[in-house]
Amino acid sequence: MAQSSYVTLPGLLILLSLSGGGTAANFPSSQDKVPPGWKGPVFRLSQTYPSKLPQPEPLPWAAIDPVQQPKQYAQAVYAYVLEGNVEAGWKVQNNKVRKWYHVPWMHYGDSGREFIHGMTRERTAPAPATPGKGELGPQQTRCFQNWAVGFYNPAGGYQVGRIWKKATQPNATLAQFPEGTVVAKLLFTTAPDSEVPYLKNTFEWDGNIHVFGGKTCPSGALPRKPQKVRLLQLDMAVKDSRVPVTGWLFATLAYNGDAPGATPWERMKLVGAMWGNDLAQPQQWINTAIGTPQHLGAEGRLNGPVDNPRSSCISCHATAQTPMNSPMIPPSAADAPRWFTNYPGSQAFDPGSLPTDYSLQVSMGIQNLLRSQAAKAGPGKIAPEEMKLLQRAFDSGIDQPLPVTIKGTMEYPGGR
Repeated sequence: MAQSSYVTLPGLLILLSLSGGGTAANFPSSQDKVPPGWKGPVFRLSQTYPSKLPQPEPLPWAAIDPVQQPKQYAQAVYAYVLEGNVEAGWKVQNNKVRKWYHVPWMHYGDSGREFIHGMTRERTAPAPATPGKGELGPQQTRCFQNWAVGFYNPAGGYQVGRIWKKATQPNATLAQFPEGTVVAKLLFTTAPDSEVPYLKNTFEWDGNIHVFGGKTCPSGALPRKPQKVRLLQLDMAVKDSRVPVTGWLFATLAYNGDAPGATPWERMKLVGAMWGNDLAQPQQWINTAIGTPQHLGAEGRLNGPVDNPRSSCISCHATAQTPMNSPMIPPSAADAPRWFTNYPGSQAFDPGSLPTDYSLQVSMGIQNLLRSQAAKAGPGKIAPEEMKLLQRAFDSGIDQPLPVTIKGTMEYPGGR
């Protein structure tokens, strides 16, 4: 039997194998602890990453042109995402068709993974400044928090494992995902039917989420308790070399309780698909017959219901890099052209940074690890000097977070 020893770092227990077999890391699953007597579900990080690049599997969208047939392409990807995951209750490591994998270090901080389903806090849907103009629909009057959990298919999981092979020294130079990588994310909201009627009969989870509600959107550290959250949105991205420049196709679905379908998953409807930011081409397809209110993104670019209307799916994820030297949203109209330029995933948004190939989860995980090392705080603790970092755009509903210094480098808080 191989000898082993243990090393501890803030929020992380590492098992070091002394047999020459490499390093295996047991990354934490959640920011909060399972309370005594809890009898509900408990999230476990899917982190048995493939040690070899999986053999290519038949991909149902392989014969579909992503640019000429984006609707059909996205529908095929959606069916692939559902396959086995619905039956497994979205415990993706238990999927009997193919396992999916989570990104480490999304647990850290006040908005980190909660213990029931591993969700992280997303951008808040702010209370409307003008009655009838809510981002979630005309009947929205209050501020609602949104939570999400994302996961990668085997090809993507293999690359995540390579990046994080050294648990305390993730290698961002390996953050270029193989062909056929798929990442998906389920997004939930606290909004009720009374304010968002199209959410009737949607899929629900419990989540150990923040306690607030009302006309204002608080930010910073907040208490948590188990509460209901409701499926509103599902995001997907596919690495496909047939897509020009960016190499990725993004697609978003939104729930429509008035749509036909025996299950909530059948009532999820495509908002659209996009593979670039150029509106003159065009480089997106928008479903104009979706049947639910959609604010979309900047100048009508694709974005989901909980996303920032000043950005787009591709634009936001193009800023994925380490360090995060720029915010995810353009600071002004004068800055917008740089944010709405198309970049290959191998090109960093800022000179001197390392690109993470459109993966905000990877860039944020690395940022979180560096924050923990800089703060030298114990598991689940938020050091006072980090409080400014918690004033995030996706926490408070505001557009721009403030930059902070992490280990001597000025960074903007990352997103998911």
